[in-house]
Amino acid sequence: MSSVRKRHSFSTAVLAAVLVLFYAPILVVAVNALNQDDTLNSWGGGTLRWFRQILADGRVRGDFGTSALIAAATTILSVAIALTTVLAARRLPHGGRTAFNMITYARLMLPEVVTAVGLFLLFRRFGIEMGLVPVIIGHTLFCSAYATVVVQARYAAVSGRFSEAAADLGAGPWRTFRRVTLPLLAPALVVAGLLSFTFSFDDVVSSVFLSGSSVETLPMLMMGMIRQRVTPEVNAIAVAVMTITFVVVALVVAATNVRAAGGVRSSRDGATDDE
Repeated sequence: MSSVRKRHSFSTAVLAAVLVLFYAPILVVAVNALNQDDTLNSWGGGTLRWFRQILADGRVRGDFGTSALIAAATTILSVAIALTTVLAARRLPHGGRTAFNMITYARLMLPEVVTAVGLFLLFRRFGIEMGLVPVIIGHTLFCSAYATVVVQARYAAVSGRFSEAAADLGAGPWRTFRRVTLPLLAPALVVAGLLSFTFSFDDVVSSVFLSGSSVETLPMLMMGMIRQRVTPEVNAIAVAVMTITFVVVALVVAATNVRAAGGVRSSRDGATDDE
């Protein structure tokens, strides 16, 4: 009995240490964003001055809009690539599917700096000017790999009997995809979109190599701001981005739960009518 208690105590201690390591930096950033002392050497009292300051900063607003635009475009392209490639891979022979998986996982394991340098040299070779489009391409290259893995896992878990049943009932390929396959993959598509948006929004490596002099994202601005010292404005920007991220995730989760509840309710109503 004592050995079991010791194991539980050790597991609890490890869990507590992990949670502290995860959330302590976030707490420090949030506290510093409210600190009136601009040197951050001590607590000078609470204030919202730094949030008002970043909201009034046109450069911060512009870079936020640029990052959001890049992330949105990357999300759309990544999810579209993931969906189409996963659906196409099911028609490949076993060797083709193995090669497809190897290519997908290679993009995950390859260091991003290697991919960014390769794209930079490729664009320079063909005379393509660095800017918004190269950054979106670079982000899509690695974000689509994460999206593909998520969608592929969901597609493998979904039995093909639903599509076969729809075909037996006379549904064509497009109707089967729209009414059967797509709703079954919807949760994975939402998760893949959130991952792609988050990874793209806070990316620095590909943005630095591919942005040129005409594009500056919010993470690049923050990286430049902390080269001299960490200012309260940087903490305020970080807290604002975290808040927006949490709100978006909460809204998506709530919408997904409402849709799922509506689907269950519709199924129950249909079963009641049949009786």
